[in-house]
Amino acid sequence: MKKYQIFTDSSSDLPKEFRDKYALDYFRMAFTVDGKEIKADLDFKEYTYEGLYDWIKDPNVEIKTSLVKMSEFIDRLTPYLEKGIDILYIACTTVLSGTLNFFRIAAQELKEKYPERKIIGVDSSRAGMTLGLLVMDACELQNQGKTLEEVAEFVEKEKQKYNLCGTVETLKYLKNAGRVSGAAAFFANMFGIKPLIIADTKGHNYVVGKVKGMQAAYARLFDIVKETVEGQKEPVIYVGQGFNQEAVDYFSKRFKEELNARIITYYVGPIIGISCGPGVIHIVCKGKEVTITAPEE
Repeated sequence: MKKYQIFTDSSSDLPKEFRDKYALDYFRMAFTVDGKEIKADLDFKEYTYEGLYDWIKDPNVEIKTSLVKMSEFIDRLTPYLEKGIDILYIACTTVLSGTLNFFRIAAQELKEKYPERKIIGVDSSRAGMTLGLLVMDACELQNQGKTLEEVAEFVEKEKQKYNLCGTVETLKYLKNAGRVSGAAAFFANMFGIKPLIIADTKGHNYVVGKVKGMQAAYARLFDIVKETVEGQKEPVIYVGQGFNQEAVDYFSKRFKEELNARIITYYVGPIIGISCGPGVIHIVCKGKEVTITAPEE
């Protein structure tokens, strides 16, 4: 059986311990701070977690995300291809990022130099830790001896079972990222309205409900997760934060006591954090298939 390497990208929010466990590699997206480009490193080597969110919060700092550059694809793929190792890239959903399209252009260029190698990209329809969790399960299959094609088929077939829900402290950052209208953000923030957000079938951040106040949002999110993992004796639930330890404590306690869940906490990384802002809470788990598709705007 030919060897192959699984890649994901910065949007996966995967902590180093999980990437090391599976010998997983990832493509670095980027962001700019007042025009200076910084690699979206999930280990916070060029910047700190606190520093990242200080930039995001500062109204005098212009911060924007960007796609993986062609040079990043070429530089990270070439060493594997030279060793005769094929590539499977499980990418951030294409409705939020054009990175997979860039990868495919790079793959075509590399195929001319390495015609015997397989270089395949798959749209996960997921982002954040839902993508990370999907990638980890793909790596488990690889370790069990599944072929590159079998793992790619698994991703396509099973990706709707990877659920994400959450909320944000303010809609300002999603507005800045073009995810909600300015008017919607203005009135929601004025009246203390908190959106209940899920990842839909395509990976859109879709608002399935709105409540007044953060505590009401937490209660509703608990109910969403409870329904999602219904029937599981010991569900594994990932709770991610962007400077929202209060929410992590709340959900960890309730999930353990009421759902007998195993809790894994993590930090929401740069790509997702810049779009959602400080105060974001993400809850990720496997369970019932996602069936909601956001209406076309």
